[in-house]
Amino acid sequence: MKLLFENWREYLEKNGTPKRVVLNELVEVSEQQLKDFPLSQEELAKLSKWGELKGRPVFLGSGTMGKAYQFDKDVLKITKDYAEATAAKSIAGKVHPNVYKIKKVGRRYAQGEDPPPGLSDHPFVIVYEMVGDEAGGSDIPTKEQQEVIKVMHGRPKKIYYNWNANLGEAMNKFGRWIMANPAAAERNQMTRFQNHEQKLLELLEAAGLDELEREVLRSAWAISVGLYSAANINSSDGIINALSSPNFKYVDDIASGLTFLEQNGIHFKDLKTTNVMNEKGRLVIIDIGKSDVRNKEPIAKIEF
Repeated sequence: MKLLFENWREYLEKNGTPKRVVLNELVEVSEQQLKDFPLSQEELAKLSKWGELKGRPVFLGSGTMGKAYQFDKDVLKITKDYAEATAAKSIAGKVHPNVYKIKKVGRRYAQGEDPPPGLSDHPFVIVYEMVGDEAGGSDIPTKEQQEVIKVMHGRPKKIYYNWNANLGEAMNKFGRWIMANPAAAERNQMTRFQNHEQKLLELLEAAGLDELEREVLRSAWAISVGLYSAANINSSDGIINALSSPNFKYVDDIASGLTFLEQNGIHFKDLKTTNVMNEKGRLVIIDIGKSDVRNKEPIAKIEF
């Protein structure tokens, strides 16, 4: 423990007061939080070896379910969240650009065993790759990205979990068609604040998009540019301009990640801005607790 605290002191001298993310804002880590390292020096060393972790631990944050520490490019999380642990186990070793990569999942003590002293109700250990280069820095979603996440959270739809059409291709197909057929957009002019969803669907069908492509693009359109601006639907220029919104990519990132989880038996219900990170403009879902997990796999005790 003394060595750990000395490492913290060295870190403070080099980097200033460490910070963590709370509700997408950076806050300073208190001295008490630095002292409340939940693992003994001996167990930390063993977990580091088990997880193949490198470097000194840097405190990332704490919550009701556990605490997390950064080791170079990886994160060590100690948690009591059974849902997150079983969900993480289901995707361990699998790779998707919009979901954090789980490397290992284990238990500090076997089910039914008496827990070790301290942190008695946090049996699970998860090792995953760090998302972003700087915790609490540019990895926080931008304001625009957060708005997309909030809307998707507030209006959950089945299509987000069945996002099996290529949104980019559907957008390109629609864009090419509308440029070749500008008169189609000029028919049935919408008035200001009139819902243009039906007109959009008719145009998508006329453009030759299949049913799934239409539903994916319609859903992305509703979130990205909305369904109540006549300027977005009454001309080919308006439609092309609407399709240029970066929000389409953010919707695609989140829905693609949710679908990957669903396909691996995980129905993730806790979508919120604090559970999504920004990897150089690409949105990545992390912390998949509060999930319904099908076909739960047993989590083995870590053998040192």
